[in-house]
Formats: sequence, C-alpha cells, structure tokens
Amino acid sequence: MWLYDKIKKLFDPDTNDPDTNDSDAKNSDSDIPVRLQRRNNDYSFLFDSGIPFVADRNFITLFETVPEVAFPVLYISDRIAGGNYQLKRTKDDSVIWDNEQINKLLNNPNSISNFSEFIKTYYCYYYVTGNAYIEASISDTFSKKGEIWEWCDNYWVLPSNRITINTPLYVPLFSNAERDKIIKSYRLTVNGQMRDINPNAVLHKKEINLSITDNFLQGKSRLASRMMPVSNLISVYEARNVIYTKRGALGAIVNRQRDESGDVLLTPKEKDEIRKENLEIYGLRKDKSPVAIINHPVDFVRMNMSIRELMPFEETFEDAIQIAAAYGIPSILVTRKDQGTYSNQPTAERSVYSSIIIPEAKRFCNELSSFLGLEKSGMYLDVDFSHIAVMKEGFKEEQQTKALTSEKCGKEFLSGIITLNDWRAQIGESKVEDPIYSKLILQMDDKELDRIRTILTIQSNGRIENQNIQN
Repeated sequence: MWLYDKIKKLFDPDTNDPDTNDSDAKNSDSDIPVRLQRRNNDYSFLFDSGIPFVADRNFITLFETVPEVAFPVLYISDRIAGGNYQLKRTKDDSVIWDNEQINKLLNNPNSISNFSEFIKTYYCYYYVTGNAYIEASISDTFSKKGEIWEWCDNYWVLPSNRITINTPLYVPLFSNAERDKIIKSYRLTVNGQMRDINPNAVLHKKEINLSITDNFLQGKSRLASRMMPVSNLISVYEARNVIYTKRGALGAIVNRQRDESGDVLLTPKEKDEIRKENLEIYGLRKDKSPVAIINHPVDFVRMNMSIRELMPFEETFEDAIQIAAAYGIPSILVTRKDQGTYSNQPTAERSVYSSIIIPEAKRFCNELSSFLGLEKSGMYLDVDFSHIAVMKEGFKEEQQTKALTSEKCGKEFLSGIITLNDWRAQIGESKVEDPIYSKLILQMDDKELDRIRTILTIQSNGRIENQNIQN
C-alpha cells in the first residue's frame, strides 16, 4: 500500500516527513473541501469517490509515481529538449555565432542547469500542471521596454506548484488594461518563505482554462480531463499489489463427507492434521513431495481471482492510451506489455514530430524571443530537428517522392500540359514572377525556348535533355 501511504502524507499535516515545512503543513488542508478533509485519520475516501480529487490536487505526485502519466509528458518534453536551438538574424535567417549573452543562455541558463535540462523541466511542469514559468533574474525596477537579453545572465524555471498570481482588488479583465494592471506580481513560496517577482521578469506559459474563478489567470492541466483513467490506474495498481503480496486466502479446504443430516464439518483435530501435513511434507522444493496424499476426503474451493482473470494489464493499457491521447500521442506508440513494435511506428513518430513537437518547439522559440526582446535587436531564436534519426528517414523518403514527382512534371511540361510554375508548385517550391514560368512550352517563341534550355538543369537522372526541348 505504498501509494496509499504516499498520498496520505499529502493530506496529513502530522506525518513525520523531514522534507515537509511546518508552515506548509499547517496550511495543507486550508483549501480542501470540508467533506474531503482528514477526519480521525480516516483516509478511505482516497480510494473511492475521492480519487478524482486526489488526481486533481496532486498531478506532480502522479507524474512521479504512475508511469502511464509520466510517459506522454517525458515523451514530448525529451524530444523538444533534443532540438538544435540557434540564434538567427531576422533579415536573412543567417546563424549568429558570436552573441555571448545568448550563447550562455543556450549552454547554461543558470549555475546548475544546462539548456536541455532547462527546457525539459519547463515542459514537464507545463504538461503536468498546466503552467510553466521562466524567471529572468533582473532588477525589480526593470522596465518592460528594455531588452532583457542584454541585462540578464541567469534564467530559472520556477516550480509551478509553488506560484500564485497576485492581482489588484479589482481585476480589470476583458478590458484594454495593460498586463501590469492585471498582474501585480508572481509570488514564489518555498520553505515557508515568500518572494514577489516582477511580472515583466516572468514568462508564463499556460494551458487553456475555461473556468472563470480565482485561478483564471493560470492554466488547467490536461490531466484534469483524464481523472477517471488515472483513478482506474491507481485502483488497478492497488489490486495487483494485494494479489502479489498474497493478502487473503487462496481458497478453502472443505470436507466431502456427508451424513443423513447433510455436510459433515472437519473437526479441529482434522484441520490441524491436514494443515501440518501440508506444510511439512508437500511443496515444490527438492525435499518436499509435489503430490499430496490426504487421509480425509476433501475438496478445495477457490476464493480468489488470478491476475489473468482480473485483466489488469488490459485495463492499464486502455487507461494509458486515454492519458496519452490527451497529449496527442497515438496509441501505437504507447508501451505494451509484450514490448511489441509495428512497422508503422517510425511513421507515427514522425507524425508526432510534425504535428506536436516541432510546432511546440517553434512556439517556444517565438515566445522566448519576444520575452527576451530579441526582435527589437533584429534577432530571433529558431530550432531544427533535421539531426534526429527518425526525421532523417522521413527526409530521405520525402526527397525520393519529390524526385518522382519532378520527373513526372518534366514529362508533362515537355508535353505542353503544365507550366514551370505548375511544376514548382507540385514539388513544394514558390512561384516565380517571370512571365516565362507561367507559359506552356507550346506558347513559347525560340528566344524563350533558348532560355528554357538554360533554366532546366541537365542531369543524367533529370530525364530532360536539350534535344527533347529542341524537338
């Protein structure tokens, strides 16, 4: 019942936990509904109707203890952190290698973390709690009009579960009020100590939150929509633990003898004899006999259910699929009990990169560039994933498809079916404004045909020869 004990600590301020601060413990039940607060050390509510409440309150604990919750979060955050992040010029997209301030950020944003750990922590908080915060360690008097990247040497990912947003007594939501009129500060509470942080020094990323409550300015975790699958997982793990630790009898030995009045019960002496003989003589060790010979006519009545009959693995897998789906991870990528793989898994993984990981990493670069004020200096952060093995395979397939398409278009162009711009469009290239690119080959004069001979690249695999055009 380790999970029971771990969750119990979250609600029991009297638990002797050396990592729990006294001031935190005193307030641990302050925002728990009365019907769910601790009463007479009775925690049974955690394992029935209270489970969804536990899931909603303790997403970080679930992430640290339930692998099906951790899987999609780590899957995405690991891959976002694995991108190649670079500083580029806005005017020509060239890479800037000699900016010391940004180079330090992209290597070691603070004294204890590298950039990969920095991003991974940021996205783990975001996908688990629905909120992620980056603090730029700058002066409290810093103006929002300045360029943070020039003045800051240390950046920190703040613990989302320890952040509250301080607002004015009247919050002018849904108006033209500036951000500093809505948010007074971000309050960080750690070990009983509070620190208010200038909102201009904080980058806050949050999930969507449709509830107009006191926490409207903070996001809501995606796990909130998967509370029932999470509840089922906890119940399944507890049931498996009970079975594996052999709690309760496997069955009962009953007497087969009957008389005129019905069944005859075993006497206490007969029970002791059967129990002693079974323990001392029979078993699977080499000094035991695998076959039991009993003097009394008895039957064995089974009372428990096996792991296979309870089908916990099927339930766990279904719950894992539901949780992964909240993050856009297809079921084919969810780990199976037989560790089986499918031929289309690389395709599924490339799909996740294309639809989730790369767009999210690009958004992170845009948000961080804006937060740092890089745009004012004609720079921006960008990320590339072409070095990832699964993306290399996809790029190779894409190039092969593009070559086949180009070959087909070449033949259609020479046949007078499409123009050069039609050809470029089918292979993913942009339109050229030169009028010759919008003409069919049959509409061109001799001078234009001479230009075509120059424009078209003659390759042994290009399928197009000057003689073809001349003809």
